[in-house]
Amino acid sequence: MKVENIKMKAGVFLVAILACGILGVYLYNNAGGRNNNIVNEDGQPFLLVSPVFAQGMSATPTFLDNEAGISAYVNINRSIDLAVARTAYRGDPEKETADYLVGSVNVSLSENDDVHCFVHKSGWIVTYYGKDEPLSKIVDWNLWSQSASKLTKNRLQVGLEKMTSILGVFPVPSMSYYHFQYPNANKCMIILETLVGSGEDSFNVTIPNDLTVYERSWSHCAQRPAHYGGSDFKVDGNIINTISTGSDPVTSCGTLTIAQLFPGVAHVVSVSSNYATSYIYGVCIGLVYQEP
Repeated sequence: MKVENIKMKAGVFLVAILACGILGVYLYNNAGGRNNNIVNEDGQPFLLVSPVFAQGMSATPTFLDNEAGISAYVNINRSIDLAVARTAYRGDPEKETADYLVGSVNVSLSENDDVHCFVHKSGWIVTYYGKDEPLSKIVDWNLWSQSASKLTKNRLQVGLEKMTSILGVFPVPSMSYYHFQYPNANKCMIILETLVGSGEDSFNVTIPNDLTVYERSWSHCAQRPAHYGGSDFKVDGNIINTISTGSDPVTSCGTLTIAQLFPGVAHVVSVSSNYATSYIYGVCIGLVYQEP
């Protein structure tokens, strides 16, 4: 399969998890969009891989199957001093045993964005969001690079790197991703669109009928809603979320229903703003799915 990745004036960025396989979501330009600069590229493949925790562990963390959602993980291939790891947490650990710790690691100014971090003395580190939190929560719009038109990091990565830094691990080993609530999901991706100033930018997304989609989520950001007007996120012209007030910047996230992003249909995803200046407004669609 091929993906037409459309880079609007403010950019469309497709990021996802650990290459392998064939990408199963088509992106193509909305002909009615503004300031379109169409660039066709091959689709990038991504994979979700289950961690083999049993290797070298004296206590398998089965609680992760019950409470974790999207996650990032590494094995640093050496033992971990849990007393040192403990200093990376915001406050006391949520779980503490002789073999592992679980606590919250701050990745932004808001405690609501904190990632959970599991550290096992055998060398495993896992950052994750809870099972009821959407994939799109990993997006930190402050980490969007306008000049490079890409998201430089995600929140799970930031949290994991904070822990490895405390442990003196440089460079950070290549991380993998997994969704504990969807063990059959083998792919995961995020599509981002940003708009600078007033107007509207959009992209189209079509989910092939042969995919099993476990989650359709979104994130919507307005850099200056409190002072300079609001922003709408729409799918097929229907408003999904509006940001009009709040401390700057404001980010909301949630999930879409099957009906809102139905397979086999070209859906228009857009973000708009009311203020003509250099402030950034953005929307992303996150998909967790199984590709044949």
